[in-house]
Amino acid sequence: MDLIAEAEEERRVDGNIVYDKGKPRQLKKAPEIAKASSVIIKEPEWLVPGYIPKYGITTIAGEGGVGKTSIWCSLVASITTGKQSFLLGGQIPFNDKPENVLVLSAEDSWSYVLRARLEANGADLERISYISPEDDRFVDLNFDGDLLRDVIETVRPSAVIFDPLQAFVPPNLRMGDRNAMRKCFSPLIGYGEKYGLTSIIIAHANKQSGVWGRKRIADSSDIWDSSRSVLMVGATKDSDVRYISHEKSNWGKLEKTVLYTLDKCVPVFKAYTPKKDREFIQEDSRERNIRPVVEDAKDFIIETLTEHKQMEVSELDELAAANSISKNALKDAKAALKKEGLTRVWNVGYGKTKKFVMELKDAEKSNE
Repeated sequence: MDLIAEAEEERRVDGNIVYDKGKPRQLKKAPEIAKASSVIIKEPEWLVPGYIPKYGITTIAGEGGVGKTSIWCSLVASITTGKQSFLLGGQIPFNDKPENVLVLSAEDSWSYVLRARLEANGADLERISYISPEDDRFVDLNFDGDLLRDVIETVRPSAVIFDPLQAFVPPNLRMGDRNAMRKCFSPLIGYGEKYGLTSIIIAHANKQSGVWGRKRIADSSDIWDSSRSVLMVGATKDSDVRYISHEKSNWGKLEKTVLYTLDKCVPVFKAYTPKKDREFIQEDSRERNIRPVVEDAKDFIIETLTEHKQMEVSELDELAAANSISKNALKDAKAALKKEGLTRVWNVGYGKTKKFVMELKDAEKSNE
């Protein structure tokens, strides 16, 4: 037997079985190869027009206490009832057919928090499926795990909520490893194509001062790259008003930032603003830097008026300048003291002789 015949005898193929030196081995299934010309172009479909596209990943990120849970509960309510989301502010005539949602939350109790919050937002509870964190297998619900795939195949939801991101990353995976994180998220993209699934991931925001954009998503910026849409949630200077800033969109232009309040855990649309997360963050950073200076200026005013009882505002300003207190800090301190009801200002005289005088409202209390 020649060398070629001998080699063929040692390795032969029968169907999808390869025999190497007489030992059978299953051939791996070859990937399906298609021509680009066979692709049918489709228009984007939306869960929330402009903000949340269907069949992809949308990430909602923000620091604790800004209302992320209330936001996704409101979104689940709109999906399960087909009613318009509060993000649209009643300005776009959009309604959809009711769909089923799978909620996977490791953050809150279903008995103490989530059911009540979903009901408050008007969700159809019959269309919501969930797995409790108390279930022993909850820890196996990883983005790239077989259990998640099996659950999605069983429930066949239109959307799934993951809250928070970190709970569904395999424990041995380092979130700073970009290649590993991309592979971890890739099954969600496939589920969008295969099952028509929209994934909404809730993430914690980075508290590092003065950062925005992809750097604001804690632990991993790769979720930014995998997401078709990113919404950043935060608080404005007015503690009652929060914002949802549209920071990334693969399917169109960035939409306006939504200003909202919470009424018993129900998001209430207030207005749109062109301001983005970056501007709110920078504004907050300036506020943090100014605040100690303003507090010093407030202390100076109180101490000075405690000593002098009453004082012309012009004289107070001159004394503040002599103590290296800036005009802006003094102005903010005066406004803060007035708002707190600690000082009052009145005028005496007319025309060129007109003067403004300031005093503490309760001098005796200040002296104590």
